Amino acid sequence: MLPSDEEQAHQRVADALRTGGPDAPPELLAAVRRQVDEAYGPASARRSRSRTRTQRRVGWRPAFAAPGLLAACAVIVVLVLTVGGGGSSQPSIAAAARLALAPPTGAAPATRNARFIDASYHGVTFPSYARFQVPATGVRSDRIGGRSAFTVFYRLPNGAPMSYTVFSGKPVRLPPGAKHVVFHGVPLTTFSTHPGIAGVTLVRFGRTCILAGRTTHRELLALAAAPVLEQHV
Repeated sequence: MLPSDEEQAHQRVADALRTGGPDAPPELLAAVRRQVDEAYGPASARRSRSRTRTQRRVGWRPAFAAPGLLAACAVIVVLVLTVGGGGSSQPSIAAAARLALAPPTGAAPATRNARFIDASYHGVTFPSYARFQVPATGVRSDRIGGRSAFTVFYRLPNGAPMSYTVFSGKPVRLPPGAKHVVFHGVPLTTFSTHPGIAGVTLVRFGRTCILAGRTTHRELLALAAAPVLEQHV
């Protein structure tokens, strides 16, 4: 019996992890570094408020799209098309995003290679962002709406925490007001939640992943797209 597309994708990632995989395209590294630099450069403080308002009104446009990338991403990135909120008994992406302000309960995993740390959950390996000056700082496990979830925390260049949460089980419904955008050919979804937390969500290997923090959607989009693009180099 031939392996499924998802099993083949898992095997490709596993093979890449053994050696760190091929070099990331310079355009990708430059794009992520540019978004991080813009978020924390000298003029960022006075720009951040107006930039966030603009991003909520204007859909993201890709700077470039590698040939065939959208088709390749279909194996790993599957958007949840039903936009809506979940009740208290349902897993909630917004609730997971609020973990950005929660304390870690475990130490940061070791760095496996330039792209990934030594932590995975239900088939999703967590990315290493150390080369973008966003190191991992800790982990925690939770149950949200009856669903287990695992979070790795990272420290943004301004010292603020960023969370990367992976839900177990099938994809979770999107929160109200979520917007579909594309970053460098990768389809992602942005949302915001109280208190002032920006979030980006996507589905990798069938699991809902959420990046969140008190930062800009622009920066989170770049960080969310990086491991997806690198897996398809």
